[in-house]
Amino acid sequence: MSKKKHGFVAIVPVFNPEPGLIALLNALEQAFERVLVVDDGSNENVEAFSRMPKAVQLIRHSVNQGKGRAMKDGIAWVRAHWQDAPGVVFVDGDGQHRVEDVLKVANLAAETDCVAFGVRDFSKSGIPFRSRFGNVVTSFLVRGLYRFRIYDTQTGLRAIPARLLDVMLTIPGERYEYEMRLFGVLHRKKEEIKQVPIETIYLENNRASHYRPIVDSIRVYYGLFGNVFAKFCAASIVGFVVDNLVFTCVLLFLQRYGLVRSWDIMVSLVAARVVSATVNFACNKFLVFSSKAAFVASFCRYWILCLCIAGLSYVGTLALSVLFDANGVAITCLKILVETVLFIFSYKCQQKWIFRK
Repeated sequence: MSKKKHGFVAIVPVFNPEPGLIALLNALEQAFERVLVVDDGSNENVEAFSRMPKAVQLIRHSVNQGKGRAMKDGIAWVRAHWQDAPGVVFVDGDGQHRVEDVLKVANLAAETDCVAFGVRDFSKSGIPFRSRFGNVVTSFLVRGLYRFRIYDTQTGLRAIPARLLDVMLTIPGERYEYEMRLFGVLHRKKEEIKQVPIETIYLENNRASHYRPIVDSIRVYYGLFGNVFAKFCAASIVGFVVDNLVFTCVLLFLQRYGLVRSWDIMVSLVAARVVSATVNFACNKFLVFSSKAAFVASFCRYWILCLCIAGLSYVGTLALSVLFDANGVAITCLKILVETVLFIFSYKCQQKWIFRK
């Protein structure tokens, strides 16, 4: 008697098929009732699609549109043609995922009716540095922003129950940012994310990955924070420019009239910080968050936050320098790390407390 196949649809987004694709599809076809391949505008090794198992459904993009678009088009096909499917499970087409793990993730989603991730163990050797580092950073940010303790934020092995498929179609984004925006949507809907450990096969140090470290990292973090955070960063840059311009102008003015050196720098610093912070406050209130909060109350809260961050910056940098016995440039590096964390903390405080709607 043949083993019953899983009811979830296995969706495999593919761009330029790798040698292991056909073996993966053969294994998936044996384990799942339905398998769907989305060819995202491949222009190399396209003959591989003619060797797929006949039972595998193929849809194609004429040009490359991005992984996010491929995922959404796969979901749209399932909603239009296989409405009875209890859910979908996304599988990378580069041979990194074992079918046994794909089944584990699909089973977890089916049993809990929640989104399920197959997560890699980054403590093991053999994992490329860019994968390890990228996931450490994004896992930290996802936990801070959305309170999801996710051990592998960039996993391509994800199962989605049918009740959330229509929601998946509404998430904006066409490329890697699409996967990051899922966290914000699930957080707003008070959904859970289940996780199950998986094995991952890295072929030639993950050579098959189409991830571009700089461009796609920008997409990932843009998807994680959204358009408002991009505006917040721009407003911070404006504040930085204003701060240095005011500092320079006031310093030159005071030096012209012979003010004592220790005082001219202090007065210039204070004047620059007051002006730049006020400009930054105005940008954030009216342009970034479009807040209708009372002006005086939000202005006072903003300055309380500024003072707190200044204190936390000092304490954090001092504590880390003592902990790591750092000196010289190493302290500067620790300061940058501390202030990066505080920058994100400031964003969340302004979003949720100072300029809350």
